[in-house]
Amino acid sequence: MKIRLALAFALSAAYGMAASAPLPCAVEWSLGRNATRSGDIVVIDTHGDPGGGAAHAKLDLGGLSGGIRATIRARGRGIGRPDKSYFGLKFMFHYRDPASGAGKWPQADHRGGDFDWTTLVLETDLGPASVGEVDVTLGLQNVAGRVEFDVSSFKVEPCALYEFPRYNQDYTVRYPGRVASRKQLRGAMLPHDPTEDDIRTLASWGGTIGRFQMSRNFQKIDANLDFHEYGKWLDGRLDLLEKVLAWARKYGMAICVDLHVPPGSVRDNSETRMFTDKSCLDLYIECWEKIARRFKGNADVIYGYDLLNEPHQNRHEVPYSYWDAQRLAAEAIRRIDGETTIVMEANWSSSAPAYEYMSPLAMPNVIYEVHMYIPSDFTHQGVNGWSPERRWPDPSRGWDKEMLRAKLAPVVAFAKRHDAKIFVGEFSAVAWAPGAERYLRDCIELFDEYGWDWCYHAFNEWRGWNVEYAGESREKLHRAGDTPRKRVLIEGLKGK
Repeated sequence: MKIRLALAFALSAAYGMAASAPLPCAVEWSLGRNATRSGDIVVIDTHGDPGGGAAHAKLDLGGLSGGIRATIRARGRGIGRPDKSYFGLKFMFHYRDPASGAGKWPQADHRGGDFDWTTLVLETDLGPASVGEVDVTLGLQNVAGRVEFDVSSFKVEPCALYEFPRYNQDYTVRYPGRVASRKQLRGAMLPHDPTEDDIRTLASWGGTIGRFQMSRNFQKIDANLDFHEYGKWLDGRLDLLEKVLAWARKYGMAICVDLHVPPGSVRDNSETRMFTDKSCLDLYIECWEKIARRFKGNADVIYGYDLLNEPHQNRHEVPYSYWDAQRLAAEAIRRIDGETTIVMEANWSSSAPAYEYMSPLAMPNVIYEVHMYIPSDFTHQGVNGWSPERRWPDPSRGWDKEMLRAKLAPVVAFAKRHDAKIFVGEFSAVAWAPGAERYLRDCIELFDEYGWDWCYHAFNEWRGWNVEYAGESREKLHRAGDTPRKRVLIEGLKGK
């Protein structure tokens, strides 16, 4: 059965376009496992099969670009809590970025438990290139429950997504002499529990910086809400940091102190919980005050206080934004430690596109961090289950070094506008990705061209990222010792 939808594309002035007549679109819903339909209501009931169920449709966006907002009305009963942020209730699009070929899976905020009829909202930025057909999914994934969708209410319209406030647009960052004149640093993310041998080995490879991660219940929904236990865990990590700093001094390496998972972790829509929960935000600031008090006076070996790993803010209007949370932490640190560099990250997991609206702090001695996993279809293929094999480079998709340069352009522009130093806190390609060594070389050459400090993700950690492992897939990885990825990394660390 087909439903004729009038997609109300009332183009806003933000796009400099005149209002458009509604775009007619025929949508045919295909019912999958555990899906039924009565009139305009599609029902997904997975109480007998918590693996999931869904309905699908193909939607022609008619060559839209930029921001869009899709909405549909739904109600739920007894929907369980997923164990991963990307599982649960699904109102999701899937399409490929026409410019890069990377897969995109934007989805609405998750909801669980019981809720009456409400409007689910999916917002995404399609990018500058025109997008045609997208796949639409309604359903439940890896949770038990029942959800009803009123498919007659489904609509899509353009919207302005860059509504995040911008601050300090004329600010020029200043650095103390030791930071301003420092040579480029190259290194890697350290293992979760680094040893002296790890520091010695990375230094022997040519590494001059290590990123020390304090990670607990990474990406687990509503985790780290026992503040007493979180505090005890943090104290243990700081005890280890004392040793790491001593080893770093011994082997001539700087350490970036990374609070990888904040109190509260993430909500069920992948958004950092403390942006809407003041108790989590207050503890986050207290944690940085504790760190600053304990490690004040170590600016010779601490590269910087990395305030928040990969912040993720979906909604424009939240009580405490990705930017304000870090600003408050930075101000708290500066009241205690005026010497150690602060490292600030951008929204959307510190991705390069988020630098389109990134603002600097009105504060000297702040370095700005970016993570580079573009295109993720290549870098993360097979990480979370089966995915098609992707190669690097791939001229048919426009995947090459110049594409990476184009994707990093917002970061380059930000650095130039504010005379800011840039730190690439993470970049990688999984061990089995064909051409991974070429991808790493292209990234390193660009970072070196721009003079950015960088850390590969990750040294002697999960074997998929570990450059001493090789294999055709996740299941077939083995320790190989010497690999093309390792050779490229060591060449990069030594600045060859």
